[in-house]
Amino acid sequence: MKADKGIIISGIILVVLGLSFFTPFGDWATNLLNEKTLAGPNKEKPVREFSLQDENMNISLKGYNGTKDANLQDFIGKPTVLNFWGSWCPPCVEEMPSIQALYESKGQDVNIVLITMKDKPEKFVPFLTKHTYTMPVYEAATLLPKVLIPGSFPTTYILDKEGNIVMKEIKTRDWNSPDIHKLLNELQSK
Repeated sequence: MKADKGIIISGIILVVLGLSFFTPFGDWATNLLNEKTLAGPNKEKPVREFSLQDENMNISLKGYNGTKDANLQDFIGKPTVLNFWGSWCPPCVEEMPSIQALYESKGQDVNIVLITMKDKPEKFVPFLTKHTYTMPVYEAATLLPKVLIPGSFPTTYILDKEGNIVMKEIKTRDWNSPDIHKLLNELQSK
């Protein structure tokens, strides 16, 4: 059975596009292209460091799932788990049970803040209801600064009581694991 030439070419193009968008190969290829063209090399990477005390963190949040509206800076004072997610994102959906379990066990002592991204209430509210998730969910009511806009989903930060980043994770993980509990306990006691 002979393969159609168009199908083979399409497959190759899809593989190259996948490598460009979802692997470090894309960054390497972009940098190489910039070095060889008039644009010149691009050495600037997006900075993802922030503190909730920064003045641009004055972000209004609309609460869902029985949660009152808030401001991102309201979460200074307790360790915070800040998760950017979407109901459209399979890895985000995969880690939701562990975030719910963490909320049930540590929610009185730690801020659990889930901010929906690229999602609509008519999609994520039924998702939360269907799975009986009770953790606090928010939607940004004001524009997020570039430093907060995730490059991939899910993106989760653990912040200390002062709102400084202690840990960043850009993949799915078990958020109710002993090592996360240990870290949050240490942050509580400081």
